[in-house]
Amino acid sequence: MHFKFIFNSLARIALALAVFMATSILWAIHFNEVAMISLFATISATIFFSAIIVLLVTLDKKPVISIKDRYFIVSVSWIFIGILGALPFYVSNYIPSFLDSLFESISGFTSTGASILTNIETLPLSLLYWRSLTNWIGGMGIIVLVIAVFPMFKTTGYQLFSLEASTLLNQKVKPHFADVAKRLWLIYAGLTVLLIGLLMTMGVSFYESMCHAFATTATGGFSPKNSSIASYSANVQYVIAIFMVLSAINFTLHYYAIKGNFKSIAQNSELKAFLWIIFVATAIISCVLFFNLGYDIEKAFRAAFFQVASIISTTGFSTEDYLLWPTKGWVILFVLMFIGGCVGSTAGGPKVIRYVFITKYFFKKLQLILHPKAVIFIKVNNRTIKDPQMISVLTFISIYFLIFVAGVFVMSLLGIDLTTSLGSVLACMGVIGPGIGQVGPASNFSLLPDLAKILLSLMMIIGRLEVITFMIIFTPHFWKSKIS
Repeated sequence: MHFKFIFNSLARIALALAVFMATSILWAIHFNEVAMISLFATISATIFFSAIIVLLVTLDKKPVISIKDRYFIVSVSWIFIGILGALPFYVSNYIPSFLDSLFESISGFTSTGASILTNIETLPLSLLYWRSLTNWIGGMGIIVLVIAVFPMFKTTGYQLFSLEASTLLNQKVKPHFADVAKRLWLIYAGLTVLLIGLLMTMGVSFYESMCHAFATTATGGFSPKNSSIASYSANVQYVIAIFMVLSAINFTLHYYAIKGNFKSIAQNSELKAFLWIIFVATAIISCVLFFNLGYDIEKAFRAAFFQVASIISTTGFSTEDYLLWPTKGWVILFVLMFIGGCVGSTAGGPKVIRYVFITKYFFKKLQLILHPKAVIFIKVNNRTIKDPQMISVLTFISIYFLIFVAGVFVMSLLGIDLTTSLGSVLACMGVIGPGIGQVGPASNFSLLPDLAKILLSLMMIIGRLEVITFMIIFTPHFWKSKIS
């Protein structure tokens, strides 16, 4: 591997992170948090100038970059930014344990939203801003991953996304990565600014609007409030729920909407499945809340729609403790945790598109049983999906669930009850945030043992990097082979 290039890349990441971190100083000044002004200034300046030195030392005008280098950088960079992002929490002593600070930081950058904080509102507002900003920075990084990294693994969902992303430049040839990233980042930033504006028109302060917009468009779920979104008006809850759904939709479809290409949006198989899942889950849970808990129709619908949007988009905001609902209500949310959002969005989870492939493949096999000589093609978004591509999807799902089961087994060995083990591993691997058991929406991850927090931090990174991207660096073949 080319370590000079790797250190240079990590230095560039650190440089950008330092600039983002420095914006926290403005909020520390605004809220007159004197200690936090010097803390953020010291940490961001130290990271910035250290990165400059490393950049100069490792400068290479014509670096020779291998695929192995890229895999390694992508995997290590999320741990690296997690360590740097943990410094304000740890140095300020508001999270005294470095492991807890690292957990909180990795949770932010992977847009998971799982927290060890028991009383969020005791932290300085500038530090809570940084906490929400880690969500938003992570969302920007995810956009890079879905354009530049995931398609290299030739998994069908991301190959389709790569083809769809090429339309952003209206070119037949493969567009330059930077051009596609720029357009998707503009959409990402546009959604964020729009949400900030809408929340402010509803009486939410600029500070809280910004924090919640960062966490919503990144589908991260970090709120500066102990009650998450519960203390806000019904209109605010509806707006945030809608933006959670929008942020979990393939970003190229937003581009189509801007350009008026509604035909491509209407024909998108994944979007149709995604919206149907939301509709059915919301309808069922609304009925459960209406008939079993006596909610009025509007409250039942709002509570159901918000939590369905929050879980399937893997945002993790809450307006209610869904574990207090009848079992048939929260079990539906538990099932949604296994699905996730759409490919090409900031959402986590296995992604809806893979279940679309599997469903179509299942019905194809049923038809072949009845008509063995039939020639049946699977089509998704007007593109034919071949068996090797289906095998790729089935392999991913198999590996995903094997790692999930292994994670639950290890958590159980650590003395954690089965329900909490299931809920915590699924919540972190699916980058959702709240789970079931002792890590539900009204609880947190603070009571888990340190080894469990280390495991769950790894699960967040594994889930965010779509399993294979991260796991490949732990294979002997990766280190022994000469991958160019």
